[in-house]
Amino acid sequence: MPTARQAFAFSVISLFIFFSLSDAIIENANTIRAAIANRRYPDFSYYQNLRTLSVDEFPLGDSKRRVIVVGDVHGMIKPMRALLDKVSYDEATDVLIHVGDILSKGGHGGSMDVLSYMASNNITGVRGNHDQKVIEWRGWINWIRTLPGGQRWLKEKLEKYAEAEAEGVPLERWIKREKKYDKSKWWKLVPKDWVLFGEHYKIARAMTNAQYNYLVSLPLTLYIPSAHTYIVHAGLLPSDPNYPFNHRRQPLARVPNYPPATKSGPKKLKNETLPILRGLQELAILKDVPQNTIPWDILNIRSVLNGKVTNGYTRELNITKPMKDALPCYPSTIIYGHAASRGLDVKRWSIGLDSGCVYSRRLTALILTPKSHHKTLRVQDDNMDREDGRDPTTEANNSFPFGEMGRGTIVSVSCR
Repeated sequence: MPTARQAFAFSVISLFIFFSLSDAIIENANTIRAAIANRRYPDFSYYQNLRTLSVDEFPLGDSKRRVIVVGDVHGMIKPMRALLDKVSYDEATDVLIHVGDILSKGGHGGSMDVLSYMASNNITGVRGNHDQKVIEWRGWINWIRTLPGGQRWLKEKLEKYAEAEAEGVPLERWIKREKKYDKSKWWKLVPKDWVLFGEHYKIARAMTNAQYNYLVSLPLTLYIPSAHTYIVHAGLLPSDPNYPFNHRRQPLARVPNYPPATKSGPKKLKNETLPILRGLQELAILKDVPQNTIPWDILNIRSVLNGKVTNGYTRELNITKPMKDALPCYPSTIIYGHAASRGLDVKRWSIGLDSGCVYSRRLTALILTPKSHHKTLRVQDDNMDREDGRDPTTEANNSFPFGEMGRGTIVSVSCR
């Protein structure tokens, strides 16, 4: 029989637990009400703005190694494997990089296989707009499951939709009907224009924590100082289109001359200081062009990419602004995907690699080697296979210059 002291202690502990649980329930209820009333949600985006690659991570000057950049895969696992076989990809020496949109459109199973390969091998790359949707759905799923009753509601709706799907009811029609008859709070917690149980949701729900962490680790922009190169999904702006190219607001507004010779002379500036200033100039494109600081633009704008710099050289950029008069303007190279309608688009300082694999066209890889390591594969445009059945990428032709110190060749495979 418990003593009075034991009974009192038990009562105190019970009251403590009760009030603690009550506080948690009230807090969760307030969170739900706030989300419904204000359409305010936790940050599901988890943007990683910029990653800078070292010489070892982008070994353009090493004749024994290659950099292989692959265009938009979109879950097309068979063409991806065929392409890696065709270029004789060697994970021990080659560096493989993707330009984003590795997921969706190509089927659920293919997307999961591509994600498994990329995540398990920690392949370097950037986020695409479809990858971003998967990241955001996983963040939402994790959040909704923390709310009282959220996991049960999801389970019930998923089971209900599975029955409707088996009967051939289109998802959009089912959602519209459910929202009409289900007046509970939960539908209001699904962000506007998000499609519950769509392909991005299914990938987000099925992927492992390790695969989710891999996607979250992908930056919006890869910057390679040693090669003066940017890799993004959709594009970058060299200047703010709201002003003339030579306006003082532009980070590269002038192409000035060297300063007058001093005791050390321009040679010292060129040999010692200029490489650093050039790097700062390249970062200024990311930091000082407003459109290049908006993640949505980076992921979605065709022919224009925008990424925000959040660390590195900010102090030096401010310090060296008065030195712009002494800083020549040098070119940089950008590699991107996203624009399947344009197809393979190789120019002197920009290379678009989305050749429409998911639309039964081609999957393309850009192989980068030093200038001395000459390849003879033809640059493949967005034409399909030849009528005679021969693969046009096997025909001998000159490779093309990449940046100032490399050569590029294009290899592609059919996605039919």
